[in-house]
Amino acid sequence: MSKLRLVITFSLIGLVTAIGCSTQPPRVASSPPEITPAQGDDIQRVWLDQGWSEKTRQNFWFTNQGAQIIPYDWFVWLEQADSQQLFRHSEHMEMLRYLPMPASEANPGGLPIGFALHSNQTTGENWVGMTCAACHTNQLDYQGTKILIEGAPTLGNFVLFFKKLIEAMDKTLADDVKFQRFAINVLGKNSTVSAITKLKHRLQNVALASTNRQNVNQLPPGYPEDFTSYARLDAFGNIQNAGTAFALHELSNKNTPTGPVSYPFLWGTHQSDVVQWNASAPNTPIIGPLVRNIGEVVGVFGSLEIKEAPFWQRLWGKKVRYSSTVDIMGLGYLESWVKTLRSPQWPLDYFPAIDNDKAAKGAVLYEAQCASCHQVIPREDELKRYIANQTPISELKTDPVTAYNASCHMAKTLILEGTKERILIGDKFDEIDNAIDIPVNGVVGLVLKDIPLALKAGNIAERTTDDGKKISGLAEFKQLISEHLAARNKKAQVIETDCQDGTLDNGVYKGRPLNGIWATAPYLHNGSVANLWELLQIPEKRLAEFWVGSREFDPVNVGYETHTGLNLFRVNDKNGQPQKGNSNLGHDYGTALTGIQKWQLVEYMKTL
Repeated sequence: MSKLRLVITFSLIGLVTAIGCSTQPPRVASSPPEITPAQGDDIQRVWLDQGWSEKTRQNFWFTNQGAQIIPYDWFVWLEQADSQQLFRHSEHMEMLRYLPMPASEANPGGLPIGFALHSNQTTGENWVGMTCAACHTNQLDYQGTKILIEGAPTLGNFVLFFKKLIEAMDKTLADDVKFQRFAINVLGKNSTVSAITKLKHRLQNVALASTNRQNVNQLPPGYPEDFTSYARLDAFGNIQNAGTAFALHELSNKNTPTGPVSYPFLWGTHQSDVVQWNASAPNTPIIGPLVRNIGEVVGVFGSLEIKEAPFWQRLWGKKVRYSSTVDIMGLGYLESWVKTLRSPQWPLDYFPAIDNDKAAKGAVLYEAQCASCHQVIPREDELKRYIANQTPISELKTDPVTAYNASCHMAKTLILEGTKERILIGDKFDEIDNAIDIPVNGVVGLVLKDIPLALKAGNIAERTTDDGKKISGLAEFKQLISEHLAARNKKAQVIETDCQDGTLDNGVYKGRPLNGIWATAPYLHNGSVANLWELLQIPEKRLAEFWVGSREFDPVNVGYETHTGLNLFRVNDKNGQPQKGNSNLGHDYGTALTGIQKWQLVEYMKTL
């Protein structure tokens, strides 16, 4: 989910004051395509009780949120660059650490979890795009048992996935035989020369657009090619560039995404007062989740556009217009399911038993060493709202790059120059301004474009249980906007001083409750610490290299197997200094305990 400088305003013109809401999720598409090639494998997995039914799981995995990567039937038939094996083949997707699934009513093409079918509202064409579940569902393997964890951080390698997708499209264009197979499968055996030519031209355009996206988010010179790799991504940097480079149609107007983070786990997200690793986004009921999720889609192929308004609209003062493929109702349903998600409990049926004597002693140590930042929330209270701790980075001493980039990246505002950052209120954009304010402005524009729809979508999560605050009219919605605005402005007043001297003097990282923490390795916000045992070691003595990408769980150290994997994570650069973005220093709480005490603390954290 993405960090946004979240401030929303709205117009009082032409709004509906009473908003209804269906309790049924949307259909995945109006007319799902017929799929004939081999479909996803039916992997034998076990599930833990996290409060979701099988229907809810399927809905969460495959309800689209409006992302568009490539046309759906192209993705179904596209071959890998170096073979005739389909790109979506289970073996290939598993190598990228996305989770293969068989075909179902919600997933007609047998695509991996989190790859949803999106029917474009303008053209009616079916596309494939990622949804929340692609990045927030994971599988742990232990001695032959595969355990699916809902809401857990993926091990997926998004950068490698996108690189290989572009390579597959490029090779299909360059290889006549490969393209002929692709064209016959997509268009049918009796397709005309004109249709085939049109398909090739369009494939060229999509491949070029994808390459442009890849280049905009390219790392600067000196960074290793595998810097992002498995289990982490600079999603926030991608969201910034989606606004500054793509929404404004200026590809040079970008910042490099050098602050990758471990994907956060989703349980407890809806209940927190703030979200994002740097606690930057107020989670105001209805407004907070809606804007947070729209921003997330914008970062994963949500196709935000900010253009000059038509002449007739400029006559009455509207300078720009906003459009996107974001499915706001889909986001409402996705949030409603996240709201009810519970943390996973240590699976005693599959993992070694917890040593209760050690855990009891560890509980006392946790209260002394950890609880001031990571409060303990009883399992029966998991779905209640809570206040997250915010610790200064100067105290934590963890890698500051993520927080610095989020607050301090700048970009040209182009068409937005002179307009209000929040559209109707707020400071006016300078020629060069905070990069994050541009996608935020776009998200605000999308909400303002259809407030009745935004209200309807925002209410869905609040209607899933009786404790939610349901908004029935404009006055209440206005009050929530005001609260959200005040909370964000208070935060922004502090952040504005952070970038003056090239440091982040007032930056913070969020400390959330650690329910289910055992299932979320690697650790620290940037995924630089392999397991819980390593986290308790003196920072300078933590592993400087370990393998990532293995699904094999280590129940002793609590993390994944680190001796084998798909990519070697390196804390240090080629000169032996911590690579910016990769530092595993800081967070020295509990590191002065004895070895016995550390093992007791690890044992207790298994129970959370």
